[in-house]
Amino acid sequence: MTVPTIDTHEFTRRGDVAEGRVPLAELERLGSLLVADDGELVWRLAGDSELGADGSRRAHLHLALSATLAMRCVRCLERIDIPLDVERDYRLVATEAQAEQEDVDEDEVDLLVGARRFDLAGLVEDEAIMALPPAPRHDGCSAPAAAAVDVDSVQSEAAAPSPRNPFAALGALRDGAEQRGGDASADPSDEPAPADPAAPRRG
Repeated sequence: MTVPTIDTHEFTRRGDVAEGRVPLAELERLGSLLVADDGELVWRLAGDSELGADGSRRAHLHLALSATLAMRCVRCLERIDIPLDVERDYRLVATEAQAEQEDVDEDEVDLLVGARRFDLAGLVEDEAIMALPPAPRHDGCSAPAAAAVDVDSVQSEAAAPSPRNPFAALGALRDGAEQRGGDASADPSDEPAPADPAAPRRG
């Protein structure tokens, strides 16, 4: 990883500045949200500290990030390049408990727990991930057009004969019998016997 760890106490006390570039291919969590890991993330961190009214020293960090990230458009599903331009201000605190307690009253900056070996790379990647749009979309992008209807298949279906009505077929047989001189009233004895309900049904 090309982003170093830092001692936040010394970094802010001296007013240090650090900057660099990290290939997107090295940021695995961020890369899992992209369609390509080409390019790099440019970062810059500046520290400072000041004395409060009560004599205590307050330490601050300022982080800036920039990159162009390849994501997938939620409408057309094609690649869309997202420009990333992030600036964050932090105030350092001593413990997580202090951060949770003071976070309720802090509106202007985020709170970070300082450390002698602070994971700056994790902070850089976290901020880049949180800056990603939840639903990236090209300007004026519309969903892909529905597949065209196959005209030939529609015409074939229209020309296909509709299912025959069985009652119409019986009527045609009766009309044919009458024309041949047959008696329309059949002898009841000629009718087949009703099926025995106890007999097994054949599939």
